[in-house]
Amino acid sequence: MKKNILALCDTEQEYASHFMDYLHRPAVMESFPFEVRLFTDRKSMERFGKGGEAAFLLIAQSLYEEREKWEADRILVLAEDMAGPPDVPWIGKYQPMEAVVRRIIELSVQTGMLPPASGPGRTGDVKLIGVYSPVGRCLQTTFSFTLGQLLARKHKVLYLNFECFSGLGHLLRREFGTDLSDLIYFIHNKDGRFPYRLEGMAQKMNGMDFIPPVFSCMDLGQVEKEEWLALLDELEGCGMYEYILLDLTESIRGLFDLLKRCSRIYTIVKEDGFAQAKQEHYEELLRCMELEDILEKTRKCRLPVFRALPSDLASLTHGELAGVVGKLIGEDLEDRGRGRRNGRKEEGISGDPGKFSEGTAGDNRFFPGDDG
Repeated sequence: MKKNILALCDTEQEYASHFMDYLHRPAVMESFPFEVRLFTDRKSMERFGKGGEAAFLLIAQSLYEEREKWEADRILVLAEDMAGPPDVPWIGKYQPMEAVVRRIIELSVQTGMLPPASGPGRTGDVKLIGVYSPVGRCLQTTFSFTLGQLLARKHKVLYLNFECFSGLGHLLRREFGTDLSDLIYFIHNKDGRFPYRLEGMAQKMNGMDFIPPVFSCMDLGQVEKEEWLALLDELEGCGMYEYILLDLTESIRGLFDLLKRCSRIYTIVKEDGFAQAKQEHYEELLRCMELEDILEKTRKCRLPVFRALPSDLASLTHGELAGVVGKLIGEDLEDRGRGRRNGRKEEGISGDPGKFSEGTAGDNRFFPGDDG
């Protein structure tokens, strides 16, 4: 199917070239739903504009203000000052390119400009990885973010955080216009545009995609179990990711149902008495509910005492924790994948917290805001 035309009009050639270079990245070019025409000369863009071919016009603010009317189904102004024009959607011109592309997708979806997505569909290759521990303050979120970013070096990864108060916006110094609750809303539309909405919402960190966690804990608690499961169905069905990483908490309905969907679960354990008692209570409950399959897919991870942890989430791919998690990926996820291809039967690893690490996590330094 022929793509809609997006016209980029900007006399600043360096910016236009930078934008085109970003769009030609394989991961972006594969999913960007527009054919892009670039115009850096006023006369050529005026000639093109008279034909009304552009479905979407991305235009520098100075050019937009020169004419009373531009022919396009949707216009997004690249604001060169602190604020754009009041009569049309705009975005700061010098935002990261991924933010500009995300805004283009959002506006296109809102107006119904994009046709239903024809993704590859469920391929059977999507792996759901759960991270959950009944023990608090155990580096779960730091562990999860590290795992996701290291996997993203070789695979397409989506990270979802289910905390009430994740603090990710503050930690990353970003403002999120949408969050996980909006993605839940979109699954009810059934208009075939879910992949576009997902792409428009996804933020990036070292190659890993993530959806901003919910802002309101009340929103999180109101999502029904069936909605979470429907979300997983949509994510698996759109075929955009190889790994979907769920950083889970008791704050959501259907926790055990989500854990059952995972092919591998990581549970961080600690050696102090309270932590052990909580872990035993959790495992006893699973057995009482006849959910031993969750235990069979669980690998217990006792983290060593780290001398230091990176000061920000973007640096987690380096250092001691990255070494521990990287070893886990090599021993567990990648070996299990080779085992499946070679036809070997593999059992879930459970009850072996010291397999790849040593020491206790009882006095680890915690990443700021990590209460998972």
